[in-house]
This record gives sequence, C-alpha cells and structure tokens, in this order.
Amino acid sequence: MSIHFDFHEQELPLAREDFERTGVSSVVTVGVRDIQGNGFPDELRGMADAMFLDLPQPWLVIASAAKMLKPDGTLCSFSPCIEQVQRSCEALRMNFTDIRTFEVLLRTYEVREVKNDSMRGHGGSPSQQPPCKRRQTNEGSNKQESISSTIMARPSAEARGHTGYLTFARLKCSA
Repeated sequence: MSIHFDFHEQELPLAREDFERTGVSSVVTVGVRDIQGNGFPDELRGMADAMFLDLPQPWLVIASAAKMLKPDGTLCSFSPCIEQVQRSCEALRMNFTDIRTFEVLLRTYEVREVKNDSMRGHGGSPSQQPPCKRRQTNEGSNKQESISSTIMARPSAEARGHTGYLTFARLKCSA
C-alpha cells in the first residue's frame, strides 16, 4: 500500500487521475495533510519501506519520516536548489546513513547528418576531423570523388528548464 499526501485539496483529483492512468490506483491512497506543519500520521509509524518527499522545506519532516520508515528503509527527496539539499542532508545525518545526492539536469543533444566531400586521386586530402561514425555513399565506381556522411551529435545550445537534485538516504538500523 502506498499513500500520497498533498497539501492542497484541489490537487487530489489530478493525483487520483494520474494514479489511475498509470494503473496503480488500487495500491495508492490519496489524502490531504500538511506534512511540513504536522508531520506524518502516528498510525503509519514503522510501516513504510520507502518514502519520496517533494516539499519546499523537506528538512522539516525528516525526523517524522524516519519514524514512518521500517528499519533500513529508504528516503528520497527532490529539491530544486542546492541550499535545500544542504539543509536536508544536515537533518538526515541524525538518523540516516548512505546519504547521496544526484543532480538531475535535462541535457538535449542535436543529432544531424553532415555531408563531407573528399577528393581522392586529385592531391586533395580527406578533412582532418576526429574519427566518427560514417555512412559511405559512392556515387559511381568510375568517379574519383567520394562523398561520405558523418553523423554528428553535440549538446544543444539552448538551455531549457532548470536543474534539480535527488537525495537518497537509508534509515540507520537500531543496534
């Protein structure tokens, strides 16, 4: 069983629709709760294998989340800025281990085909480009000129969106 809490009641229909569309509505319960202000409900104590937080101030609920997790449970938190990550990691150090943060950055690539002409037998030399995958297309066996295509990929110059960070941690096992 999974539980999804949302701060805004008007967001619940959209969440339910998303869970139905993805086929998990039978195992996800949706509810309204101010997790940052009130923490997680006591009746869920020790029931979660894993938790995912997407909150403006996740460090405020980390102690409550630790109580909800089973021993050795995993917590993941999404934060859009590194300052949130730093504060969350400080709070995680009390009850969690194996704390790791990964940057999530969308980087698109432009992939295109470029035609290269190289004169063979006429004193011309092939262009001095680094080796890459080429598709050879010979236009006839009698021609001394060959045309090849090079597939080139490079990062797009356009930066769309922004970065984000996923922080993972494992609840320390009690001795």
